[in-house]
Amino acid sequence: MKAEALRGPGLNAAAIDGAVLAQTLLVPDDHHRVLLLKGRILSRNDWPVVASARIDELHVVRIEAGDIHEDEAARRLAGLVTGPGVVQHGPVESQVRLSAAINGIFKVDVQRLEALNGIADISIFTLFDGQLVSKGKTIAGVKVTPFVVPEARLREVEAVCQGADAVVQVLAFRPMRVAILVRERLEPEQREKFQASIEMKVAWFGSTISEIRYVADDVGAVEAAVTDLLRHGDLLLTAGANATDPLDPTLVALERLKARMEKQGAPAHPGSAVWLAYLDDRPIFGVAACGMFSKATVLDLILPRLFTGALVTAGDFNSLGHGGLLSKDMAFRFPPYGAFDTLDS
Repeated sequence: MKAEALRGPGLNAAAIDGAVLAQTLLVPDDHHRVLLLKGRILSRNDWPVVASARIDELHVVRIEAGDIHEDEAARRLAGLVTGPGVVQHGPVESQVRLSAAINGIFKVDVQRLEALNGIADISIFTLFDGQLVSKGKTIAGVKVTPFVVPEARLREVEAVCQGADAVVQVLAFRPMRVAILVRERLEPEQREKFQASIEMKVAWFGSTISEIRYVADDVGAVEAAVTDLLRHGDLLLTAGANATDPLDPTLVALERLKARMEKQGAPAHPGSAVWLAYLDDRPIFGVAACGMFSKATVLDLILPRLFTGALVTAGDFNSLGHGGLLSKDMAFRFPPYGAFDTLDS
């Protein structure tokens, strides 16, 4: 790359041909109107417009052997970091925009992202890892800083991007059959509210409810219901149990069935009184009382992970502690139940 200032007789149609414009040219009498944007690769055909700017000196950059223009570099950079569930747009003004191709969970390899941004001239910026996104939502921007970069920069990027998973991707939600087990201790009015709430949540993830069953506060009845519901369900949600009572019929029934308790309780509020167990590798999630009706509890942080088909572990619960004070400021972390995010214009 070679920077050059063209002036006097050296500022002509032949001199600008193939050079990269390093400054935005404005209408002489109206500096709010743009003639040519910086970063443009000029040609002889641009000379009348350049001349109309009536400038004494024009700054350009010459592309030399081994150099790549910023637009091509941004396209190649985007291709290297992009994985499943992501669409590329542009470049516009040297930046490639990445958006979600599907509703899902945005995943970014933060360690590799930081390594990429440590390479000279490279700039990649994203949403937070683990953030829920709707189709069309902008999730990242990719660009190089100068108008022209050495191709060696992209070889450095290639080395960082090598690996099984992409640096940036969107995990899709898997359609599941969700069974619901509710203890009869719930009053009829509570049942109605819970049913409306859980149906809305399950539908947002593209899944369906196979059955909602109400059972008595009896260990045998709960045990039989769990066994039967999991025959036709991929995920079982339970409500009405007392998560802190070791002798609660639901917890005793799971113990009898030899279910593996993955985690009891979560370091977050509201909704800390939850639990997750597995029976024959099928998840059984115990919903806290507040999670039965609210749209912003621990349930709503864990459900997206379950609906990707991933194995949710105690470690996933433990990580909720950082940012586990679930206030209105945390709204972006929760599914926009009832309506998708506003698409980016």
